Amino acid sequence: MATGADAIILSALLEHLGTLTFTPALQIAMPGIDFPAAGQAKPGNYLQASFLPNDTTNTELGAGQEQHRGIMQVSVYWKNGVGLIKPLEAADRIIDHFAKETKLYKDGLKIVIDRKPYAAPPLQETDRVHVPVTVRYHAFS
Repeated sequence: MATGADAIILSALLEHLGTLTFTPALQIAMPGIDFPAAGQAKPGNYLQASFLPNDTTNTELGAGQEQHRGIMQVSVYWKNGVGLIKPLEAADRIIDHFAKETKLYKDGLKIVIDRKPYAAPPLQETDRVHVPVTVRYHAFS
């Protein structure tokens, strides 16, 4: 069980991401976990989650609630040679899955996706196309 606001927020966001399904399935590279697992080759297509918390602010003078804001970035990595349609479709699925006003509840926190997520322009890498999707959130503790 996660403790601390940022750990709870990350856990809730990753759990929600884990409910998104693709056909065929896409593996998810989780923050802080080796990917691919030892002895395995990196898949041609996959997602990578990154967690970027921002400053925590108090919403009142004195001892009040703290507001947590940040970004979860979900990057779509797609093998070269198949064009941009498939990776952009995967990015659109992530955007729809984390729609504005999505509310996640975990261990007494309510995490809200406060803006529509968006995809950055596709980036051409050596062997893959990379499409970052930015998901903004806030929560109070």
